[in-house]
Order: sequence, then C-alpha cells, then structure tokens
Amino acid sequence: MNSSRQALLALHGAVVLFGGAGLIGRLVTAPPLVVTCVRSLVGALVLAAVAGLTLPGRTAPTAAAAVRPRWLTAALLATGALLAAHWWAFFAAVQLGSVTLGLLTFASYPLFAVALEPLVFGERWQVRDFGAGLGVLAGLALVVPEWDFGTQAGLAAGCGLGAGLTFAVLSLANRRLLRWWPARRLVAAQTGVAGLLLLPLAAPHLAAVNARDWAWLVLLGAVFTGLAHWAFTAALRRVTVRVAGVTAALEPVYGVVLAWWFLGEPLGGRVLAGGALLVGAAVLAAGTRAGPNPPARERGAG
Repeated sequence: MNSSRQALLALHGAVVLFGGAGLIGRLVTAPPLVVTCVRSLVGALVLAAVAGLTLPGRTAPTAAAAVRPRWLTAALLATGALLAAHWWAFFAAVQLGSVTLGLLTFASYPLFAVALEPLVFGERWQVRDFGAGLGVLAGLALVVPEWDFGTQAGLAAGCGLGAGLTFAVLSLANRRLLRWWPARRLVAAQTGVAGLLLLPLAAPHLAAVNARDWAWLVLLGAVFTGLAHWAFTAALRRVTVRVAGVTAALEPVYGVVLAWWFLGEPLGGRVLAGGALLVGAAVLAAGTRAGPNPPARERGAG
C-alpha cells in the first residue's frame, strides 16, 4: 500500500469483513463445527496463496528461526486450538441467538484482556483498565436478554462470552509469539492448524452440507477470513497499532449494522446503548497500553 489513506481504507474494509462473517454463520444451516473447520481451511489456503506464505519450518532456516525456543511448535498447536474454539463459540452464539447478540457478547473481550494482561506480562493495571471493564459489564447488562444459561438466549450469550474470553487469551499469546513469527505467517499457520484439528470431527458432517452452504462457506473462508486478514496485516505497515486497535473495535458496529440491513435484526434502545458502551470499552482498552508508535501486532482472529 502506497499511502496511509489507502492503508486506513484497507483496515476499515477488513474490519467490515470481520464483522460481516457472522451474517454467513447465520445464513448457513451447517453446524458451527463445520462452519469453523471449512472457514479455517479455506482461509489458510487463501492466506498462503495471496501472501506467498508457508507454515513455519517449511522454509529455509533463518537467523531468527535458529533461536526459536523448542516450545514454539506446541504453542502454535495450542493457539490454533484456541482460534478454533473462538470461532466455534462465536458461530454457536450467532446460530443460537442472533448476529447482534453474538457480536456484542464477543465484544466482552476487553474485560478479559485488561484483567489477564497485567498478570501474564507483569504490568500494572491502569485506571483506564477499570473504566473499560466497567463499560463492558454495563454494556453486557443491557444487551443480554437473560442470563439463564438453561435457555437458548442465555446459552447464546454464554457462547459469545466464551468467544470473547478465547479471543483475549489468543491475543495475549500472540503478543509473545510475534517475537518469533511475522504476523501474516503466524495467523496463516494458526488458521491452518485450527482447520486441521477440527477436520476429524467435522468430516462426518461434510457430506450433509448442501451446495448453497458450500458456496457461503467458501466465501466466508476466502473473503471474510483470508482476504480480510491479509488486508488487516498489510495495513499495519502504514498505520499504528493504536489506530488499528480502535478500528478493530468497530467490528461489532459494522456487523450489527449489516445484520440490521440484510437480516432485519431489530435495534432497540437497550441494544444501541449497550453496544455503545461495549465499543467504547474496546476503544478505551485499545489505547490503554499502546505507545505512540508501537510494533505491529496481528489481531489474531475475527
């Protein structure tokens, strides 16, 4: 990308695609396990093809690769499993509830991130951490219709919270792993691992997927995953992570608007107020520890 303006447009385009992924999860009849598996495998192939990537260890050794700790392979498998769990929980929330509920409960991840990051990296909590946490709690209180996990709506909310927790843990893990892997290579590898781990479980259900769903799933993997991640990481060369973090916090906004426009999902006052609090908390959390020009990070999911 030749300019910061182009990079910012690509960044917003990627976040729109991330937010729109939930619509496909709602449109298809395939179970979340199949949706996640196919999305991961197709997305990994597209990332490898478009960005010219290969899995770590398949290329000629470099000086950086020579000093990688032995535990990195295990970490790659673990984070791939985390990514699979994150996407499965998100699509389960979307199918059990709605795109709006899935996106807004997933937006709880700043609560988990600001609670865990100081513990993992030995950093101090900041005042804005508590503000972000309170914003998430207040937003969830407004957008979740009921907290009885024995009901379908409550179960959907629980899955959305699970998606937020796994995304936060994955992001923290990637903060460390990016010391040894470039962002594009890492996300391509994790996406491929996620698909391969789920393939034995999803394989018995693939024959039952109809042609319409296959078309949606390929589109989900190719455009809403592979292309979106490529555009996001490419934009990081021209914009700071503070800008990228604030832009990524708009994912629920874009997704909810798309769900309202294309699926007719209602937008009541409680949803709008709760969504505003959640997005505000995400924006606050994105700027909490970012320096004036921090190193680029991959968002890890979407």
